[in-house]
Amino acid sequence: MKALVYGGPGDKSWTDVPDPRIQQPGDVIVKVDTTTICGTDLHILKGDVPAVEKGRILGHEGVGTVVETGPSVTGLKVNDRVIISCIKSCGHCANCKAGLYSHCLGSEGRKAPGGSSDT
Repeated sequence: MKALVYGGPGDKSWTDVPDPRIQQPGDVIVKVDTTTICGTDLHILKGDVPAVEKGRILGHEGVGTVVETGPSVTGLKVNDRVIISCIKSCGHCANCKAGLYSHCLGSEGRKAPGGSSDT
C-alpha cells in the first residue's frame, strides 16, 4: 500500500509500505477511503517535533471500512464504516466512561505509561 512517509524536515514521499496486519487481539484494520494530515503532521514536516524519526507514516484522521478485526473486538465487524479519530481511548477507564477520551488512562483503567491509574 502507499503511505505518506516522513523523511526529515521538509521531506515527505508517497512510499510503498507493507500492508497492516492484526498484531494485538483488539486491533482493527480499516481500508481508508479518505484521510488527511493534521496540524501535528504539519509541525512534524517542518521539523518542530524532533522525537519523530524518519520513516514515520503520517495521516491519522480518516474515514474507511473495516476489513479485519482481532479476536477480542466486539463493537465492530467487517464492512462497518468508521471514522478514524486521532484520539486513542480504551473506552473502559474512568475518564473514558466520563466522556474524556483524550484523557484516557489506558486499557481498562490500568496505569498508562506516564499516566496514573483510575483505581
